[in-house]
Amino acid sequence: MTKDLRSEVKTAAIEWRDNIPFCSEFDDFYYRSEQPFTEYGVKETEYLFLQQNQLRERWENLFAQQDSSYSVFVIGETGFGTGLNFLSACDLWLKTAPKHWRLQFISTEIRPISLSDIQEIHQGWSVFSELSKQLLDQYPILTPGVHLVELAEGSIQLLLLLGEANQMLKSIAQSPQSFLASYQKKSVDAWFLDGFSPTKNPDMWTDELFETVASLSCEETTFATFTCASAVRKGLVNAGFEAIKIKGFGNKRESLKGNFTGQFKAENLTSTHWHINQLPNQKSNKDVIIIGAGIAGCLTAAALNKKGYKVRIVERHNSAANEGSGNLQAVVYPKLSRQNDALPRVNLTAMTLASRYYQQFWDQGLGSQCGVMLLPDSDKSTLNLQQIAERYTDHKELVTPLDNQQICDISGLTLEAQLGLFFPRLGWLPPQQLCQKILEEENITLLSADIDQIERCSKNNQWILKDQQANIVASAEILVIATAYECANFSQTNFLSVNQLRGQVTYITTDSAINDLKTVICGKGYIAPTSNGVQSCGASYNKGLLSKALRVEDHLANIDTLSKTDPGIAKAIKSEKTDDLKHLDGRANFRCTTNDYLPIVGAVPNAEQFIQQYQALRQDATSTIDSFGSYQPDLYMHCGLGSRGLSYGPLTAEILAAEISGEIPPIERDLSLAMHPARFLIRDLKRRKI
Repeated sequence: MTKDLRSEVKTAAIEWRDNIPFCSEFDDFYYRSEQPFTEYGVKETEYLFLQQNQLRERWENLFAQQDSSYSVFVIGETGFGTGLNFLSACDLWLKTAPKHWRLQFISTEIRPISLSDIQEIHQGWSVFSELSKQLLDQYPILTPGVHLVELAEGSIQLLLLLGEANQMLKSIAQSPQSFLASYQKKSVDAWFLDGFSPTKNPDMWTDELFETVASLSCEETTFATFTCASAVRKGLVNAGFEAIKIKGFGNKRESLKGNFTGQFKAENLTSTHWHINQLPNQKSNKDVIIIGAGIAGCLTAAALNKKGYKVRIVERHNSAANEGSGNLQAVVYPKLSRQNDALPRVNLTAMTLASRYYQQFWDQGLGSQCGVMLLPDSDKSTLNLQQIAERYTDHKELVTPLDNQQICDISGLTLEAQLGLFFPRLGWLPPQQLCQKILEEENITLLSADIDQIERCSKNNQWILKDQQANIVASAEILVIATAYECANFSQTNFLSVNQLRGQVTYITTDSAINDLKTVICGKGYIAPTSNGVQSCGASYNKGLLSKALRVEDHLANIDTLSKTDPGIAKAIKSEKTDDLKHLDGRANFRCTTNDYLPIVGAVPNAEQFIQQYQALRQDATSTIDSFGSYQPDLYMHCGLGSRGLSYGPLTAEILAAEISGEIPPIERDLSLAMHPARFLIRDLKRRKI
């Protein structure tokens, strides 16, 4: 089994030598120091990576490619380092490429530079001041995995892969097998093979890395690298690249450039590739309809709109977020673990992206980035918080352990808990206002209709949407279902295993000490700070109850749950007498949950054909079936977000947008499969439930 190298990610130890950043671990400078940076470092990058990959000419030629299947150019890089190559490429892109094209820059790094260090490094980079500011404003918390950062209003997308280079690049491929790594996905167009030299960092410059780089390439792919080491040249040639020696920059004698000339022969599958669609990804237009205008639908619309799709949303109500996404306050909720399985890894990736995504809305005064405090409600949860604090001890900007005095100071309340975790970059948002703002800013059309059935017209490759009277409401080539627990109501999706779970939120309007709350507190339940005289707390979990009518017993349960989290919360609400609880306001609606607690995002399988294809899994769950999956043409889903819609939504929307556009997704393959709609069929086949 391949060694998991996620734990190897550590912040780079930076020293300053003659005003140049130096990495003590690899005994090397980040860039040359012969001349001032603006005269040397930028010119070196321009000569070596931009010119040798012919980027200016290639990007100017994009104006003539109006009928291209993709409108994205992809650069792959080993060694993000200071971000110099990235910013140089971005600067040239914005000056030369067509406005309707986008740049995706994928870069690996196992020793990322801390925010404070990279801010200091960038201080002298006046040539990239605006781009640098955008990067630093969105600079991620440096946890292992994939981090999505967007610049220039979404026209530039950075996928920062924190981990060992080869492992991380393999993790975002369509398949671990080379001949399928880029199957039906956009290949990398140009490679910047950078990083510390092979003599300083031999663990990166391996034949395995060159083979992975080749697997993500196509016949138009070029590369450039500063080194001309014989092992590197030989490894690239063996992987299928033509490697040409060129004059090095400055006092360096030789470097390498070239292009991919190899071919991958089809092989027998070594694992079942049920996630790959047997239908070609050939969409004739970029017309999309989304059913459902909740958090999932609106965030998906925004993600697709940035990729150039014409998006309309069909919603049964006259405005957005009137069902499960309609509470006054919703929390970006942290759910971490000391484990490394799919659920906590998805939660970590989603939470860190959400904190950056919502920054723009918090800055505009929508909701509050007041932080979220976790308090234990049992001995077991106390141990869990201790383990989380220990695991993320080097990431104080993500989560900080608190003692009682700190808990009281940050919360603004007198509480009894002796241990807490504080997530300073999180907070709460008003979902209805958020969704409405997204629709307005992205200029998304909202159609009002209650869709009862969907049909595929094979003649014109359109999905037809009909209401309960069988009237045609709208049609589009691409359809996304984002209707929460009602996602399984269509004949094409009735195989889904989802739960309709009622939740009631209590609105507290008492004039008591609870008004002093300064942060969100989460434990057995949650409570948010006051907004317009109201504090939201809750929420109940009523399985099997299908009424939206408010219930006094649920208000009682919500208040009691908060009391169990910390008696100090109960004391802060003390002026709210039990007899008065029946007068409390609130809201009840339904979550869409899954049995594995993970969202549902991806292409919808043709259940009948899919089951027939993979029926051998009933006899042997470890069988390798040599065929791709049968999927409904251009039908996708985004639902099952449970009570974490705000937390999951930005990530799952980007995953789905990448799936629809055939681009490299912002998440590792195993995590994407853990959220795939077809996972239920595969799981039930292996368990002989179908």
